[in-house]
Amino acid sequence: MSRKLANTDSIAAFIADWQRERPDLDPWPLGIFGRTSRIYAHFLRRADSWLSPLGLGWETFSLIAALRRSGKPYELNPTELQRQSLLTSGAMTNRIDRVEALGLVERRPDTADRRGVIVRLTPAGRALADKAIAVHFNQSAEVLGALSTREREQLEQLLAKLLNSLENTPPAAAKTGRKKPR
Repeated sequence: MSRKLANTDSIAAFIADWQRERPDLDPWPLGIFGRTSRIYAHFLRRADSWLSPLGLGWETFSLIAALRRSGKPYELNPTELQRQSLLTSGAMTNRIDRVEALGLVERRPDTADRRGVIVRLTPAGRALADKAIAVHFNQSAEVLGALSTREREQLEQLLAKLLNSLENTPPAAAKTGRKKPR
């Protein structure tokens, strides 16, 4: 990586500070995780700005997009909906309630589980999801416009490799030098 390029963003200052304050540590992971965290925060703000004219926020969009992507009949149970969306598991019921109140989804009894429900995209939800995903893909492509096709492909491959590693390797216990409690 070019040092000149690496020193042009906000995380480069953090790295320099840690190199000064803790020269015994190598802060290189901050370069990757700090930047991905900042990129994601910037992306969410921009996504909200292009989704808001459609009456959507990121959470609502992610929920209806997951249902639309699932294919006919555009329905999932809440657990699968959480897995298939880019949302965390917290407060999924409240999110579904809000989207249902907008008329974009409906709940139905789960015929395979008497205690469960199925969340189904309504026709209005499908139409909005189709419109929103087109806007989202176009705007996301603009955000990534600073990268060449080759750079985008390389970045996508590297991120896929890292995500695969994280999703398929159990977290290791932190090595802090302290004994584990009994």
